[in-house]
Amino acid sequence: MIRTTSVPVILVAALLTGPLPVLAGDDAHDLGLVTWMGRLQYYAHKLGLAVDAGNKPLVAYYIHEVEEVIEMIEDIDDADGVPVGKLVKEILVPAFESLETAFDTGDATRLDADYNRLLGACNQCHEKANRPYLIVERRHDNPYMQRFTPSRAPVSPAPAPE
Repeated sequence: MIRTTSVPVILVAALLTGPLPVLAGDDAHDLGLVTWMGRLQYYAHKLGLAVDAGNKPLVAYYIHEVEEVIEMIEDIDDADGVPVGKLVKEILVPAFESLETAFDTGDATRLDADYNRLLGACNQCHEKANRPYLIVERRHDNPYMQRFTPSRAPVSPAPAPE
């Protein structure tokens, strides 16, 4: 049984070790570049795991999430003297659009290659932003409490007892 005095300690520890949630009412444009890049990394990693698993519905879902984050980052004109939106439009968007096309064609080999190109575009952008120490690499390990393999056909529920 958890003691009452332990609850605040657990809550503080959880806040310090996990990503902070965006509270309702926060202006999405005021979250800052680091927050948006963290979201991009989060969704892009999950996209890669879905690509690895060949889970088309999940790939579609994460493509959509990545696109939404890219659109938010495009709106950042300047961050520490770096024209972030311009770089994203020039480097990241074309790589992302190619990935979308690969998904739409159903070519799994091209999708895999375009996912790698998307990550390469992230690194190109970091180079142009004079942040070469920010290196994105593809990871195949799953740190999430989520299964990425496609689910089997849904099982019909058992009839209700009469």
